[in-house]
Amino acid sequence: MTVDRLDSGRFAQVVEARREEHGDPARAVCLACVDVLGVAGAGLVLMSGGQSMGIGVSDSVTDTVEQMEYTLGEGPCVSAYRTKVPVFDADLADEETDRWPEFRRGALASGIQAAFGFPLLIQHVCMGALNVYHDRPGALSDGQVADALVVAQFASRAVLAWQADAPSGTVAWQLEQAPNRGVEVHQATGRISVQVGVSLADALVLLRAYAFSHDRPISEVAAEVAAGRLRMD
Repeated sequence: MTVDRLDSGRFAQVVEARREEHGDPARAVCLACVDVLGVAGAGLVLMSGGQSMGIGVSDSVTDTVEQMEYTLGEGPCVSAYRTKVPVFDADLADEETDRWPEFRRGALASGIQAAFGFPLLIQHVCMGALNVYHDRPGALSDGQVADALVVAQFASRAVLAWQADAPSGTVAWQLEQAPNRGVEVHQATGRISVQVGVSLADALVLLRAYAFSHDRPISEVAAEVAAGRLRMD
């Protein structure tokens, strides 16, 4: 028997239905991903070097986990981006697994028990990741993995199309209306680099360490540093 698998055309119809409900195109992709995969949450993150910008999440729990992942610099999104291959963790409570220790603890505390990352690829270039979360342990089925790859490909092409339609020198409105935490982190990293006299890479490590040690989202700490209300020297 032939299984009727998801394709980009069918997924686009689900995305459009979600966009009509909520208006935000990036969030619509995440909500549609939850719909077709039957998972608890999904998020889209663009990455370049050490910088990251979350452009869409399906729900508040996913938003919290995505912020935590970037604060720590570890998790399925970071691994999928770096390796350019899907990353799977079907049971974050498995004590025999030693990868992403802090992410695992934080995700479990937020109610997430399984996490999966899919790179956003255009040929051999990776621009970020699609993150999929579940509130119960268990691997994705082969069909869910296949569908998630379709979603990741759709998202990659959508981001390129949004930016291609934007006026020269500007950010696409579909990306601009997302919470632009990446810009604040970038500004804060520059300030810390000057204050402490270290490289930008080391300044980002300091920012992440401060946020983690004070149990605060990196976006919140970055906003204070960028506004001059907090110094790292």
